[in-house]
Amino acid sequence: EIGRLLAACAPHRRDTLETALVTGLRARELRSLAVANLNTERCGLTLEAAWTKNRVAGFQPLPSGLMARLRDHAESGVALAVYLANYRGVWPQPGIPAQPLLYVPTHTARDLDYDLHAAGIPKQTPEGKVDFHACRVAYINLVIESGATVRETQTLARHLTPTITMNTYGRTRAHALAETVEGIAETIGGTAKCVTGVSEASLEPETESATACDPSDCASA
Repeated sequence: EIGRLLAACAPHRRDTLETALVTGLRARELRSLAVANLNTERCGLTLEAAWTKNRVAGFQPLPSGLMARLRDHAESGVALAVYLANYRGVWPQPGIPAQPLLYVPTHTARDLDYDLHAAGIPKQTPEGKVDFHACRVAYINLVIESGATVRETQTLARHLTPTITMNTYGRTRAHALAETVEGIAETIGGTAKCVTGVSEASLEPETESATACDPSDCASA
């Protein structure tokens, strides 16, 4: 679905959505990004305390492929051109940098609804409503499913406590639960292989005590 959504977007909206999906940045944070926040040396985004939700400066890594596209996007000046077209040349606007990195509309849900429709993705699902904040939820769960530790996930999500990360944002997938149960069934069913270094003979039931015991010293069963 994410692939279909990105394919259905206009190029400037694709860059915004993809950045949201691989950083977890909120709409206001994405709107506050300037071209100067693109750190090519460290391959990521520098975040300023003035506009992050937790009021803490930081750094958010980016995948190299997106980094290259954002660099080209910044050099093209597309984001500024779209803003100027939408605000009819009245510039600058409050809350938007003079040289914006991305175009983020005031009503993110409206543009996302258009792209969801174009991609054939329902807005309402059994798991909830697909809105722009769902990009952040998806990002955090993709980080969890990648095998990251709780601390790593918390850091990438920029949460003060892991409780928010895991209890508020963490989700479960039905197929993952089913696969876990199947794995348990294989283990207790005897189909799992022995741990390296443990011989099959060691798994046989013991027939006698390893230490001789005087019958008079042994407690009765």
